[in-house]
Amino acid sequence: MMDYTDRHFRHLIRLLSKQTLLYTEMVSANAVAHERQFHQTHYRQQHPEACLDTMLQNYNIDYIATRFLAQGTAQEGPSILQLGGSDPDLLYQAAQAVSELSQRSYSDYHCNYTALNLNCGCPSPKVAGKGCFGAALMDDPVLVRDLCHALYEGGQQQYPVTVKCRIGTDTKRSWKDDNNNNNYDEALYQDLCHFIETVAAGGIVQEFTIHARIAVLTKSFSPADNRKIPPLKYHLIQRLVQDYPHLRFILNGGIESIPQVQDQLHRVPGLRGVMVGRAFCADPWRFSGADALLYHSNDTEVPLHRWHILQQYAQYADAQEQQYDPTTIRRFLIKAVTGLFAGEPNSKKYRIALDEIAGLPKKGIHTPVSELLLEAATKHLSEETLFRSPLESYELQTQGQNKDLVQEWQADRQVIL
Repeated sequence: MMDYTDRHFRHLIRLLSKQTLLYTEMVSANAVAHERQFHQTHYRQQHPEACLDTMLQNYNIDYIATRFLAQGTAQEGPSILQLGGSDPDLLYQAAQAVSELSQRSYSDYHCNYTALNLNCGCPSPKVAGKGCFGAALMDDPVLVRDLCHALYEGGQQQYPVTVKCRIGTDTKRSWKDDNNNNNYDEALYQDLCHFIETVAAGGIVQEFTIHARIAVLTKSFSPADNRKIPPLKYHLIQRLVQDYPHLRFILNGGIESIPQVQDQLHRVPGLRGVMVGRAFCADPWRFSGADALLYHSNDTEVPLHRWHILQQYAQYADAQEQQYDPTTIRRFLIKAVTGLFAGEPNSKKYRIALDEIAGLPKKGIHTPVSELLLEAATKHLSEETLFRSPLESYELQTQGQNKDLVQEWQADRQVIL
């Protein structure tokens, strides 16, 4: 998710789950390619005698890593770099930058992604409208196939390439004509099949993550509208799983809990997985039992409780502030943990305390961030909240004691920016 699943948030999630597959924010291929070209040109001017290998090892790719591509630690585990763009050359160069950075084992930065993903699902007017990529790409599956080929070749054929998309767009038929019409659904499904078949025909893409809503690309429709108004059509993804058993499909859209994940996996044998976005950002702890419940990991691999998670994250935050300027990185570090105690008594007081902590470096106050994070938690949160286990929290979910925290998060997420 843009502005949320950065490397700090992904580090927090990896503390909660070792097994789940993580996605980065969508990174603009244009931005990565531009910075790569700029720093390569600058290095050539300063060192005209340098050979290509030396240049790749020494030009300022560290800046590119810090800004666009870096992972929080070398132990980030299964994770996919999500790229956005509609120019094959720029996507090729962006994938090249990823490959180059991954080869710099001595670097202070980590770039060990499991796969590269092309975003064909973002309906934002800035992306699908002015940018002419994201969900707009679904109307040109041949181009999508070429873009995926460019990613594969730019990454030196070492990264699998996947596609994240929707079930379609409104360019051929309006979502208002739906009304649970079987003919509408069938036409929509045939268009989706054409997209899947065309992209997969390139021999590169074997996996699709599909948001089960149509993308409405008219300017009057906001990203929030696109997440709520078009109806979810899980049955279309279920059909894809049945009709294309040689491909892998991941269902996305409207999933807010582990029980819902379990339900979809039970309903659709052969479904590769289920993606969770906003609900994970709103309440990460809600999914802390994922390894035990979905991957059947040993109890020793499951996080103990939120106090343990916060202690580990606090150590990471200290290390980050030793490497980077606290006045610039502090707010990003703090933002990652704002939802860790969502829905708990006094959680709002805790978030307000985090907001104050985020601004301290600019006031010249340099108390270690770990000390501040842990002090705020013990001051505002109960022992029951701090030390509740993942499985105890899961039982509360199944008993219906968790309120809808996604809407609450939507309202409060501007507290820390």
